[in-house]
Amino acid sequence: MDTLLAKINELYGLCLHSSEEVTKGFLSENHILIQDDAKYFLKRYRFKNKERIEEIHSAKKYFADGGIPVILPIVDKKGTSFFLFDNGYFALFPFVSDKQFDRGTLTSRAIVSLGETLGRIHLLGKNADLPIKEKFKPWNKEEALEKIEAIHFKIKQRPNLTEFDKLASESIETKRHLIQENSIIYEDLDLPSSHLIHGDYLDQNTFFNSNDNVSYVFDFEKTDYSPRTYELFRSLMYSFLSDNVTTEDINKAKLYLNSYFKIYPCIKDELSRGLKLFYSKSIHSVWVENEHYLKGNNRADELLLNDFQRIKYLSEHFEKLESELC
Repeated sequence: MDTLLAKINELYGLCLHSSEEVTKGFLSENHILIQDDAKYFLKRYRFKNKERIEEIHSAKKYFADGGIPVILPIVDKKGTSFFLFDNGYFALFPFVSDKQFDRGTLTSRAIVSLGETLGRIHLLGKNADLPIKEKFKPWNKEEALEKIEAIHFKIKQRPNLTEFDKLASESIETKRHLIQENSIIYEDLDLPSSHLIHGDYLDQNTFFNSNDNVSYVFDFEKTDYSPRTYELFRSLMYSFLSDNVTTEDINKAKLYLNSYFKIYPCIKDELSRGLKLFYSKSIHSVWVENEHYLKGNNRADELLLNDFQRIKYLSEHFEKLESELC
């Protein structure tokens, strides 16, 4: 770490002397860097592709120029916003100390601001023409079933199953069943990838000020061109309906949607197709299980329970949820 600090000091003209590892995050490596009374945030991107990082930074700038409070990378003495070190790409950001809410504790004002901000992001994204190659990837039934079979094989090889193994096994079997009975085809939904989106817009990827308004948006690593309703329902499900859904949770989801609609209206039919899009994409995803069993990455293990509960809830209450939200 000392050689990395020396590199940053040289590039940015700083006098950093220590660091703290950030434990949040599932794929990237992050640190808080300290210079006397000042702090900075260092991100190591998971991508080895320089062009992808350029795309991410161009999306950040595009949305920031449009009035979205994006945390932009600091530019070094050479005028660049990221650098290569030890076979990895890094970017330095200002350290933000604004508040974040624990999952499930957003106030009504925070929910309204969260929805309005996403509406503004999507309105800007509608007119984007940045040369970003990434686009929404439709589900692939055969590929998903092959991954499930590979994960199932890994679990079967274990002599003693942990609680995580048992949950993962139940999860992939549930998804296998839902995939096999699902007849929705992406092309039939008529939802083109016409908007540049944040890609991972959640309550956990925003900061709030003392008035509970969104003060900063961060983590654009999944930015791409996509149907806007996919991100709308993805953010809604992850932020409000991930665990033991109650009437209060549904009301929060409605408040979130209505706040979004005030900025960027959406017709009922597009909403309904968007919910079907999110559902079909979700049941074909075994990201957490794949990371754990096929890639050896346990950092996302804590997401499995909520993911499983979300899939179960969607599959068992889809029509009711559609009538409530669409």
